[in-house]
Amino acid sequence: MNPNRKCKEYDVCIVGAGIAGIFLAWLLGSQNKKVLILEKNTTINTNGADILKPSGINVLEKHGLLQELLKKGCRVRDKLSVFYNGNHVQEIDYALENERGYFIVCPYQILLETIYDKIKEMDTIELLVNQLVSQINEVNEGVYVTLSSGDTIFCDVLVGADGIQSMVRDYVGIKADFSYYDQVMYFNKCPITISVEEINKLYIDENGGLAYFYPISKTEARCILGFKKEEGQKLRELKDRNMLIARLKKFITESDDILEKIENLDNYLTFPLCKMHTEHYYKGRILLLGNAAHSIHPITGQGMNLAIEDTGELFIWLSQYFQGDISLDEAFSSYEKKRFDINSKVIIYGHRLANSFESKDDFINNLNAKVQTSVRDLSILNNI
Repeated sequence: MNPNRKCKEYDVCIVGAGIAGIFLAWLLGSQNKKVLILEKNTTINTNGADILKPSGINVLEKHGLLQELLKKGCRVRDKLSVFYNGNHVQEIDYALENERGYFIVCPYQILLETIYDKIKEMDTIELLVNQLVSQINEVNEGVYVTLSSGDTIFCDVLVGADGIQSMVRDYVGIKADFSYYDQVMYFNKCPITISVEEINKLYIDENGGLAYFYPISKTEARCILGFKKEEGQKLRELKDRNMLIARLKKFITESDDILEKIENLDNYLTFPLCKMHTEHYYKGRILLLGNAAHSIHPITGQGMNLAIEDTGELFIWLSQYFQGDISLDEAFSSYEKKRFDINSKVIIYGHRLANSFESKDDFINNLNAKVQTSVRDLSILNNI
């Protein structure tokens, strides 16, 4: 590719239209920065996490989104009941553990569409779907990005927000440490029931079983089920509802009404689970954001929140760069310094918790109410 070739120019090119990419684009667009979002799929994926912890809520409130989300029906909750082998072992009360005192159940689609609707009103932001990155060429002044369409764009900053299997991460050669879990999770919607409306319930059993039930609207509940891979695959392939319910009843003791709503796993979405963290978050003018830089076990309910926090922090430093107050390397290094240790500690916490299902004592000892409610104080995180 000829670096002298004329092409469209942007302040920032973001690869990936998930929550991190869309949120960053909107924040930068609000400062009249010219932003291009590239999405490999033909449509934006609206399947994702539902739980906004206090740490993520703080960032969204700072940028004026909290009240808008609440008006759209997102549910304020303050407690989580935890069960092990069917026995109640802990109740996590956000009012006791966190200054904000609550978390929010906000379906990923609502959060994404709320921000995306704002982006559509901005002339400085462009979204291209069905576009893969075929080549990246960094030069002193910026980055040339060649698309699968054959077009080439030029940007000052390139952000890879393209998820766990990040193409940008591979192109720039930033190493990532992966550790896959012998577990699979399935999630779907069910009609809401009295037990779900009462309180969020998380069930764990010593054989790798997991169930999490919570309301996502006034009429619907989220049903998340987890099993060891071999067992989960067998339950799904057999399509035997009686066998599935019998398995769940071995460790689910206070949610009979939601069990009545569960069919077989055929219509449940599923996703692989892994622990991942990159060695660094940036190289030159290219930075990894959100799940392109890290992945955490969903038992913590913190994956989406880490991405939101990352984005809010990156925006602070990019703003200073674009204002001419600091260099891009200073912006990126300051961002990494702020986020790396926090992300690392929370990821390690999730890893320990996910690997402690086989022992009640280990699970209870690893379940930390402060971290589960999204404390970000390193003096606490360093001691988990």
